[in-house]
Amino acid sequence: MLFLLAAVGADAAALHELSFYLLLAAVVTTSHAALAAYGRLVELPGSAPELSAARLQTVLGACSLVLVVVAAAVRAPVLGEGVPAVGVSAVVASFALLALQGAMRLATR
Repeated sequence: MLFLLAAVGADAAALHELSFYLLLAAVVTTSHAALAAYGRLVELPGSAPELSAARLQTVLGACSLVLVVVAAAVRAPVLGEGVPAVGVSAVVASFALLALQGAMRLATR
């Protein structure tokens, strides 16, 4: 989430190239989080009471990863020329999904 916040800050300061590289770092960390959520889901037995929460966390992680990849992909061809609106929207939506995933993880503990 810190990489996403830093990318938004870099965009606000008109440092679009730095924002792109921060989003590339966010792709790595978000994919790690999504795979960790999937790993927790796979390890649960089929009748576990926390199975539905694990499924939701896995879906949120995967959707967040897709949005971060979209945000990085739409910025790549226009480095230095500004930020496409879909790139900003994807970052904000990904941040919201990751925040929801974190809140769910805290609530299930």
